[in-house]
Amino acid sequence: MDDIDRSRRRVLRAGAQATALLAGSALGRDGLGTAAATPTATPASGAGDASDADDGADAPSLSLATQNLGLGADFLSVARPGNDASIPEWVGDLYAGVRASEPRARMRALADLLAREPPDVLALQEVALVRRGPRSGNDPEDPDAGTVVFDFLATLREALSERGVPYRPVAVNTNADLEFPARLDGGAIDVRLTDRDALLVRADGDVAVDSTAAHTYEESLTLPIGGDRTVEIERGYAGATLGVGDESVGVVSTHLESGLEGIRTAQAEELAADFDAFPSPLVVAGDLNDGPERDASTASDGGTETATSESNAESDDPGAYEILTASLSDVVGDGLSGAGGTCCRPTSLRPPDEDGLPRRIDHVLADGLAAESVRRVGADPVRIDGERRWVSDHAGVAVDLTAAATDGPTPESASAAATESPTDVGSAAAGEQSARTGNATDSGDGSPTATATATATSTSTPGFGVASAAVALLGAGIGALADARRRRDDS
Repeated sequence: MDDIDRSRRRVLRAGAQATALLAGSALGRDGLGTAAATPTATPASGAGDASDADDGADAPSLSLATQNLGLGADFLSVARPGNDASIPEWVGDLYAGVRASEPRARMRALADLLAREPPDVLALQEVALVRRGPRSGNDPEDPDAGTVVFDFLATLREALSERGVPYRPVAVNTNADLEFPARLDGGAIDVRLTDRDALLVRADGDVAVDSTAAHTYEESLTLPIGGDRTVEIERGYAGATLGVGDESVGVVSTHLESGLEGIRTAQAEELAADFDAFPSPLVVAGDLNDGPERDASTASDGGTETATSESNAESDDPGAYEILTASLSDVVGDGLSGAGGTCCRPTSLRPPDEDGLPRRIDHVLADGLAAESVRRVGADPVRIDGERRWVSDHAGVAVDLTAAATDGPTPESASAAATESPTDVGSAAAGEQSARTGNATDSGDGSPTATATATATSTSTPGFGVASAAVALLGAGIGALADARRRRDDS
């Protein structure tokens, strides 16, 4: 990436910090850290020997599912114009909303769905860690609350292991890790919200782990939260080089910015520039907050559509989806979007949902691999404590991948594969299944390799960045953005 591109991205960030007003959103992170300029690769802990794989395999065959777990609350509503609640009141309401979404029960219900056809690899986003503690310094960027309330990763892993399909996290990238004062039940506490991307591999499978990487993007969204206070919503990816049969396959899990298209595309450019750090075949899976329906709404993550600050002005420029599919094929193609999208449900995660899942922003992109089958996960509600609920505001995507007949799969061939295998894991039968709740306290993230940095998304539905999240820029703000760019160009 040349200096001009990097300068442009820094200018975008400065403009966003000066003018962005979020119309909705989400956030989180699991520890402080410093953003890395390049992917940090580490040898895999406890990785299997590649020689243990099927020596007779002539080509890689890999099953994978990607899922945004959904925080269960609208995190960055504090930055939305018209929100007059004080920060402690807002955080108290947010904390209560997360609890009401029953994260443990949702993760167990998701484990029920995944265990039906357990994939070799799980690419997870919005892997929240919620902690609380006594009131301290009230600095959102110096978190110290340590009592774990909900650990989405630990709960999901425990539930999968109970169902006979154990997984181990081989790469975890810590994104936003912010702490705020909260007023809850008349008391004063601090609430710490942590967001992560994670890559999990079947602990009892044949896939070996050769190396891992965790990386935070240079570009991030900075949001006002009242007065002169701001929070930075960083994002990144978790990746690994896997031994699949006789081949090495790169796999990446990522969650791109939802609130501002300029930042989202800059993150996609940075990700694409890192492709050479991974072997081919390569799979990129996750919530891209963008898709082939870009012209319908550039402000992603479902919910009410609103205009992002730069999307229309730069509509002739390629979006994140176009940037990544310039070198990777959309193995899901139009097959899944024809059957329904992946985003987004309302914050309550309770039916009815008249709008359904209008957008396909959760993707599996690949080079050198094609999809033999495609299905959605969790598109239908399940039973939790006798009540119909969704496991997340996103539907997941599961694919069975095999070597492509050509240099890479085409969207048309992937679409045909999806049509031939329309099975939806979130079926009516699964919808009637009762999920176990349990009350065990979760602790730790269980990740052998975690690189810290901050990320979240802006939206008007649950999570760290799900929903139709839109950034509203006032006319004066647009002028300030232009001034910021001119000043940077002149310097």
